[in-house]
Amino acid sequence: MAKDPKRTPTLATIAASAGCSTSTVSRALRKSHLLPADTIRRIQRVAAKAGYRTNPLVSEMMRRMRGLGRSSSGGTLAYLVFGPTPTAWREHLTYVGFFEGAQARAGELGYRLEAFWADEPGLSLRRLTQILRARGIGGVVVGPTPGLPESPRLDWQHFAATKIGVPYPDLPIPCAVSNHYRAMVQVIAKLESMGYRRLGIVLQEHQNIKTSGLWLAPLVMHHPKIVAADRVEPLILRGWKEGDFVAWVQSQRPDVVIGLRSELVSWLERMGLRVPQEVGFFHLDRCTEPGNFAGLDQRPRETGAAAVDLLAQLLLAGERNLPLHLKELLVEAVWVDGPTLRSRPLRIQA
Repeated sequence: MAKDPKRTPTLATIAASAGCSTSTVSRALRKSHLLPADTIRRIQRVAAKAGYRTNPLVSEMMRRMRGLGRSSSGGTLAYLVFGPTPTAWREHLTYVGFFEGAQARAGELGYRLEAFWADEPGLSLRRLTQILRARGIGGVVVGPTPGLPESPRLDWQHFAATKIGVPYPDLPIPCAVSNHYRAMVQVIAKLESMGYRRLGIVLQEHQNIKTSGLWLAPLVMHHPKIVAADRVEPLILRGWKEGDFVAWVQSQRPDVVIGLRSELVSWLERMGLRVPQEVGFFHLDRCTEPGNFAGLDQRPRETGAAAVDLLAQLLLAGERNLPLHLKELLVEAVWVDGPTLRSRPLRIQA
């Protein structure tokens, strides 16, 4: 039997029951800061008792329409950037790819993406929260951060938020990130198929911590499957010192070096080792710096776009604040051939 439309609760019927205007009901259902908390709770109880359910499509449409009435804030998403200067992040090519991918997808969805320098001297995160709210910005993309920074402490209850890159250990912002573990499993298999046996990985300590050991773990788990003579101890550097690397190569004798910085090629060559004739090199993020290397394309543009897709879903559902549990969207990397390995394997497709 079809539902009687007369029984379907509306803003008007809730307003009549609550003894207020429909605009007040609308604000209460949106948890507007313009209303007292007690009023919001009272009207939401009336709505729940009446069986009212919010239509997320209509809610998002109305939000966008309200935004169009503002001179500068309609459809704007914030993109938080970090570093010693407002443009320092542009020196990191992967970070540029993240932003360009996010910006392009935001445009496709009808939003405008605007960068905000979160590390600006004198700009507290409380003040940044106030600025974003004054601009009517309800969606925030947290860009990648160098090193091991502290988690940004915006007043998250006012925002839908997603992060690009590895998650914060203490802040459950939904994130879009490269699938480091799966990529390394495939890299190991491809390098072995090319005849490499002594696979040596070089990481800085902060890189290993930020990725929760997901670059390192597949290689460590691979060691029991191979003969002891082919096992190479990983090199985890606290500082970036050529001498530590040279000592490691001399003691471990890898036939391929896997790392995140192309400077390792120069260090090998200064040791008198020819790349790739004597030692191969595989770059775990070849998009991050200029040069022609065999390595992984972590597809930063696709990762940035995925973060905006996640954010759009949250906005469409009218969700604000951080979830109780972290959610990750994993983006598959692609193998790219290059002259730093002795032969050319098949590509690892997403």
